[in-house]
Amino acid sequence: MAFKGEPVTRRRQRQTGTDRYGNPEYSTVDTVLPELAGFDPGGSREPVEVGREPTVTTPKLYFLRAYPDLTDDDQVIIRGVAYDIEGIPADWRSPFEGSDIGGVVVELKKVDG
Repeated sequence: MAFKGEPVTRRRQRQTGTDRYGNPEYSTVDTVLPELAGFDPGGSREPVEVGREPTVTTPKLYFLRAYPDLTDDDQVIIRGVAYDIEGIPADWRSPFEGSDIGGVVVELKKVDG
């Protein structure tokens, strides 16, 4: 059975110049990644905080035999929803030469409310 992954868009801030005071100016660049990912929508939880009712969702992306250019400063858009990347994506590779086992696991987070 062939792997049918989902398309992922990387959202990255790039410095485009400086303002008249020498402060950096940024723009957002969206790039559709050539790699497809398995998407685990994860669960959600509602932290207890007085006066606030946020919902925290923590899905994961699994890239099988693919190593996309993602950092913990990026966001990803999957199924039309933007998520922050939590921590450094986990790059796992087989220690055996010639093995096709490996990929990248990306932990995501979205806070609503």
